[in-house]
Amino acid sequence: MESVCVTVTGAGGYVASWVVKELLDKGYMVHGTVRDPDDEKKNGHLKKLEHAKERLRLFKADLLDYAGLCTAIHGCAGVIHVATPVPAGKVTDPRCF
Repeated sequence: MESVCVTVTGAGGYVASWVVKELLDKGYMVHGTVRDPDDEKKNGHLKKLEHAKERLRLFKADLLDYAGLCTAIHGCAGVIHVATPVPAGKVTDPRCF
């Protein structure tokens, strides 16, 4: 039987890392979005999770890049949206972000 796939945005973050772990433990395929999948300092802990080699794929994605997100989400049954965009400049009014 094929595993159901779920995308987790911001997979390298503290809360999202726990979400990824729980999904892997429950048998899900996980597509995790991160800024740089090759950054071992920020994402190495994900690759060490049990079942990560078989069921975890990390995708380079920027939350403000529609195409990148679509690539990560493609084929998944759901999205757990944990990340938030980080603006390059100063945000004077957070309601406008």
